Amino acid sequence: MEGMVEWLTGLPPVAVYLVIGLLAAVENVFPPFPADTAIALGAFLSHRGVTDARIVFAVTLVCNVGGAMGIYWLAARHSSTLFASGFAKRFLPEQGLAFVRTEYQRFGLLGLFIGRLLPGFRAVVAPFAGLIHLGPLRALVPILFASALWYGGIILGAAMLGEHWEEVLGWVKRFNTVAGIVMLVAIAIGALFWWRRRRRSTP
Repeated sequence: MEGMVEWLTGLPPVAVYLVIGLLAAVENVFPPFPADTAIALGAFLSHRGVTDARIVFAVTLVCNVGGAMGIYWLAARHSSTLFASGFAKRFLPEQGLAFVRTEYQRFGLLGLFIGRLLPGFRAVVAPFAGLIHLGPLRALVPILFASALWYGGIILGAAMLGEHWEEVLGWVKRFNTVAGIVMLVAIAIGALFWWRRRRRSTP
C-alpha cells in the first residue's frame, strides 16, 4: 500500500483525480473492487498537497453516481438480458435484489437510500431501480444522497487523519465493518418479519 501512495504522489493532480474517478465508477460494475480504500487514499494525499479533498469528493460523487445511473439505464433497457447473464448472477446476487426489493416495498425511496449505504448491497440498488422502471429522477435522488453521505464520511475522515495512513486504513475498515453489521441486523429483522407474516398466513 505504501508503494501505491508513492506512485500516486508522483502523478500530476489531474491523473490522480482520473484514477479516483475511474475507481469510483468501476465499483458500480465490479462491486468487490476496493474503491473505498483508493478514495480514502486520494483524500489522504491532500495532506501532502497532491490533491484537494473537496475536488476528491466532487470527482468521486460525480463518477460514482454517473456509473450507477449508467447501470440503471442498462437495467431499464435490457433487464432480461442483463439479469440472465453470468455477470449478474455473480455480482448482483438474488439475495441482494430480494433485500433491496423488500426495503423498497417497506420504505419506498428511503429503502433505496438505506440499501445504497450497505456494503454488498450498494451495487444492487441502481439495477433494481432500473428493473422496476423507477423514474430516473426518483432513482437518482436516493443514490445521490447516499453516495454523498458514504463517500463524504470516508473522505472527511481520511483528510482529517492527515499523515497517519495506517489509521486511515483502520478507520475505513471499521467504517465498513459497522456498515456490514447494520446490514446483517437489517437482514435479520427483515427475515424475522417475513417469518412471522408467513406463520400467521399459514392455516
